[in-house]
Amino acid sequence: MSDGQRSASYTLVISCPDKVGIVAAVSRFVADRGGSLTESNHHTDMEQGWFFMRNVISARSLTVGLEQFREEFAPLAREHEMHWTLRDSAELQRVVLLASHASH
Repeated sequence: MSDGQRSASYTLVISCPDKVGIVAAVSRFVADRGGSLTESNHHTDMEQGWFFMRNVISARSLTVGLEQFREEFAPLAREHEMHWTLRDSAELQRVVLLASHASH
């Protein structure tokens, strides 16, 4: 997809050990690239000490493309020991639906 045909949004999903400053670091990273967060959700599993975040970023607002975003985000992800994905929301995802016929 060329820059002129950029997707409407990208979805950034993160999980990592919980610590202070993750939301600020990710938000600052996106903002520094002109990014507008159209959705942002995060929570911590207090028992496990694990942090989860999902952000939807307006692709048109960014000053960088998807691949450059990934390359530049990688050092921040390493610093916070993140497991992360960044996907173009226009790309279809494979989904499996399972159903049981038995009564529960």
